[in-house]
Amino acid sequence: MENVTGKDRIMDSAAKVLRAKGMMATKLSEIAEGAGMLAPSLYYHFKSKDVIVERVMFEGIYRNTRYILAAVEGKNAGTDPVQRLRTGIRAHVEFLLSDDDYSSAVARVFPELPEAMKERVLAAYAGFENCWRDLVVAALPKGGRIDPRVARKFLVAMLDSAPMWYRRGKLKPAQIADQAADLFLSGYLAGG
Repeated sequence: MENVTGKDRIMDSAAKVLRAKGMMATKLSEIAEGAGMLAPSLYYHFKSKDVIVERVMFEGIYRNTRYILAAVEGKNAGTDPVQRLRTGIRAHVEFLLSDDDYSSAVARVFPELPEAMKERVLAAYAGFENCWRDLVVAALPKGGRIDPRVARKFLVAMLDSAPMWYRRGKLKPAQIADQAADLFLSGYLAGG
């Protein structure tokens, strides 16, 4: 049986509440309730709500990056770079639209972060950014006019918006991912 600590329960609860409400609307009492604790008990594990939020952000980035890399690295080394990028897009969308509260909390909360925290989170985001940079640059036709940095930023922003509007129903996450890949790759590769 898995040993779940008080910190883990707090983090899981915080991710769930942040995903649903965003940072500004989240109250410590809601996080505590979800963790099966009283609000003052949170301070035994974390100094403040901001520290909890930041830890959730780091964990979400780590989980998402690990998931994307596993999917892309699952392709053999000779796989076409465009297919590797498509695999990354699909993995990212599927992960964002999964039941992982952490990753969805990152997409939801990032715009609300105070500037100092945003800078620390962006520093932690480097591995995620490097993953996307490598995928986008490899797929770009040589001599193109598209700036891969701009393309990467637009791609990630487009994909990260999915948890905000997605509702289970007609389209499955894989279908949305395929449409996102088609939209991006048709313009990106044609503009190259």
